[in-house]
Amino acid sequence: MTTAAQYRQYAEECLTAMRASVIPEVRAALFTAAKRWTELADRTGHAEDEEPPSASASRRSTPGGTGASAQS
Repeated sequence: MTTAAQYRQYAEECLTAMRASVIPEVRAALFTAAKRWTELADRTGHAEDEEPPSASASRRSTPGGTGASAQS
């Protein structure tokens, strides 16, 4: 799964290419792509912010997790 950080990296790459371009249409397309990558990163970041509590709870409730350490 792609993370918000990766999407932000893609947006940065678009902006870098946009700054190097001299063709107005290409610059506009790259700027639009960067905005969309950033929006996707924001949405993904919010989903990642909401996910950890349930993910960490499921890790704590794995079968035999506490019993195995008590038997050691």
